[in-house]
Amino acid sequence: MQTYCIFVGFRNFPVMFSKQFAIGKIAVFISTIATLSLGSTQAQASCAAPFTGGDFEGQTRQRVSSPWVPEGRVGIDRGLGYSNAGKNNAWMRNVSGWNGIRQRVRLQPNTQYQLTAYVRTSANVTDGYFGVRDARQKVFSEIKFGSLPRYTPLTLGFRTGSETEYNIFTGFWALGQDSWVQVDDYRLTGGSCADVELVPASN
Repeated sequence: MQTYCIFVGFRNFPVMFSKQFAIGKIAVFISTIATLSLGSTQAQASCAAPFTGGDFEGQTRQRVSSPWVPEGRVGIDRGLGYSNAGKNNAWMRNVSGWNGIRQRVRLQPNTQYQLTAYVRTSANVTDGYFGVRDARQKVFSEIKFGSLPRYTPLTLGFRTGSETEYNIFTGFWALGQDSWVQVDDYRLTGGSCADVELVPASN
């Protein structure tokens, strides 16, 4: 039986084929490689990078830094034992006005997501908010929270619209007396990947 030496792939790796099966096998091999490559490309296009920054462990100073953006009087507790897990958490504290943090995130359009974070507050907090804004900082979906004496998971399910840019946020209105909120361990799941990327915002 006559045989042929065929070179395929990225290295000169000889594979011996019989004459009657050589062409068919090569066609199947090329088709398989093309399919796998296309599938990988589509997955990379539809999936964002792994979620980062939600546990605040990468914050190296007491001031809130990228990828998070401060709103009002906020900061980072570093190694003080106030976190839900790990060493760090974010805090917001004031006697008046809005105080919070946000981060820009890129999501797939018309897709269901679930946002979770652990929140703890002083006893006098009555006007806290946790949720998602659109690219223009208009509230897209949110839940209200009040006093939470221990870290409590807050979970918000939402479906994106036609846009792809949103802002994750947590904050509260301080109503004339010293009050505070601590937040830790954000997680955002949904779409075609388990986690989605929070994109560092310049503002």
